[in-house]
Amino acid sequence: MKARIAFLIVVLTFLLMVMLSACVPKSAADPVPPEIVYGQDMCDGCGMLIDEPRFAAAFILENDETRKFDDTAEMFSYARDHPEETIRAWFVHDYITEEWINGEAAFYVIANDLTTPMGSGLVAFASRDSAETFASENGEDVMTFDQAREALSMEMNMGSN
Repeated sequence: MKARIAFLIVVLTFLLMVMLSACVPKSAADPVPPEIVYGQDMCDGCGMLIDEPRFAAAFILENDETRKFDDTAEMFSYARDHPEETIRAWFVHDYITEEWINGEAAFYVIANDLTTPMGSGLVAFASRDSAETFASENGEDVMTFDQAREALSMEMNMGSN
């Protein structure tokens, strides 16, 4: 008899735990980069067609809306000009592989001789080594996410004077 009661207590405890776990809100899944239909999707910043994966960028807002851009610098500029939008995740393409990468973990180089859709020369790399190799061949510096945003912001402010 005691064994049956102990067994019932274990089963009921297990069932109660399962039911309670269903009441706990699930954390949001890791955001994934949006699909871009190259040659058809428009840049949310300038309205141009997004044609080149190596320069394309995007971010996901807290409300799960997506903003897509033809140039990483355009994405940074748009975010600066729209502080009311809370960004959950940033995405850029690796300049070499054209694969989506986490924008905040990427390494950036501004190559003034490189033609990008908006003329920024800004490109992203998944690894510091790739960025350093590119930078050494183009005489430029490697920057982190925050450094790239700051450098572009300063450049835009100087250009508006």
